[in-house]
Amino acid sequence: MPAPKILFVHTNFPAQFGFLGQRLAAAGWETAFATARANTRSEVFRILPFEEGRGITRGIHPYLGSTERAVIKGQMAARAFYAARKGGYRPDIVMAHSGWGAGLFAKDVWPDAVFIPYLEWWYNYPPVDSGFLGDFRDDEDNRLRQRVRNTPLMTDIVTADAALAPTRFQAGQFPEKLRRDITVIHDGVDTETHAPAPERPAAIGALDISAMPEIVTYATRGMEPQRGFPEFMRALEILQARRPRLHAIIVGEDRVAYGRRLPEGDSWKKRMLAECRLDPARTHFTGHLPRPDYLAVLQASDAHVYLTVPFVLSWSMLEAMSAGCALVAADVAPVREFVGDGETGRLVPFHEPAGIAAGVEEMLDDRALARRLGVAARAHIREAYDLERVFAEKKAWLEGLIGA
Repeated sequence: MPAPKILFVHTNFPAQFGFLGQRLAAAGWETAFATARANTRSEVFRILPFEEGRGITRGIHPYLGSTERAVIKGQMAARAFYAARKGGYRPDIVMAHSGWGAGLFAKDVWPDAVFIPYLEWWYNYPPVDSGFLGDFRDDEDNRLRQRVRNTPLMTDIVTADAALAPTRFQAGQFPEKLRRDITVIHDGVDTETHAPAPERPAAIGALDISAMPEIVTYATRGMEPQRGFPEFMRALEILQARRPRLHAIIVGEDRVAYGRRLPEGDSWKKRMLAECRLDPARTHFTGHLPRPDYLAVLQASDAHVYLTVPFVLSWSMLEAMSAGCALVAADVAPVREFVGDGETGRLVPFHEPAGIAAGVEEMLDDRALARRLGVAARAHIREAYDLERVFAEKKAWLEGLIGA
């Protein structure tokens, strides 16, 4: 049988598909990647570049802006697909990140290929994430717009031969009639890289941490309510007042990655530094870190705080568990899918800074408990979500879809 051919489609690169593609290529598959990321080069993937396309039509119906944007992106990707098909390229499988439109017309170009949308989020009403924060306006316009917002997802699912979601929580956001066709397999965690260090690192880049007796850590892409940044800062104010030896290392950029944007020049970091009385000498903002420095943060942590509303779970939480961190995490559904309270971490109420601070203090005061939870967290991630184990499951699933 000839080597199976798989095409990944994503506006970014390699996003969720990097490790899977690398391991499939190592197993003899022919791997390709269609992406809008400029100047992409790869030794693993044949690259099919496409442009993002023009902006949306001026004056278009406000409900349809995101749909038109997806159609434009899908059209641009389809042009790259047709060019590849004209050159003789015929994938057996097309796996496309769904919702932004890039894979919208893949099944039209290659009707015989198995089309698999990778599903991250279905927009319900009221929104489960901003509704949790109380940060949405309940009116007719928002309700109707939210339904139409799912149009690219619905189109992908209708044309799909199978569908993939990384967590049960994410799959559970989809309507029941669509959920039946969704397979849940996680992206996996690199447990070899994200592992405890024999000794606590002495520095994070240029930041000397050797003389910090207690370290609480927090890592995020952007500093925003969706990831509980305000609640963490309020909890940190409580902790620093009680524990004069406590330092905080906060990883992330001063921007909003998820949720409502603030006015130009404003930020949640600015707001929380103005609100909370913190010791600047014990509050360390690192910005975005390269992977080795980010890993050193996790390895140095005495208590790692992960907060989120009910939303797509961050890879960082599972990486912290893999690194053996004593985890203090929000008691919400996507977290509970991976963390057992008192078993692999401590679950705390998202909206209660005092409760978050209490969870951190428990880890700092009971080091035996912190070590036990950290060891159990790493064991759980290695057993259930290690990249190699996940790859074997996903490869077998893909082979079943094409009869390989």
